[in-house]
Amino acid sequence: MMRGRRLQARLRAWSALPDRDRAIFASVRIDGLDYDEAACRHGCTARDVEHVIASVLIALMEAEEDASP
Repeated sequence: MMRGRRLQARLRAWSALPDRDRAIFASVRIDGLDYDEAACRHGCTARDVEHVIASVLIALMEAEEDASP
């Protein structure tokens, strides 16, 4: 049951992210683009991509931690 609660928390956190952040994260983690390629695709810098990846991962981890008893 706890696993389901953590998954739901991550899904809520994912849904709360800005569309652009979700798109950048998906470009890197799902499409397999490197940061430079993702930056070109989304009209930003590789540093911006790096910050988005870090902030998304932190948001997902924090959501999971908050869902734990």
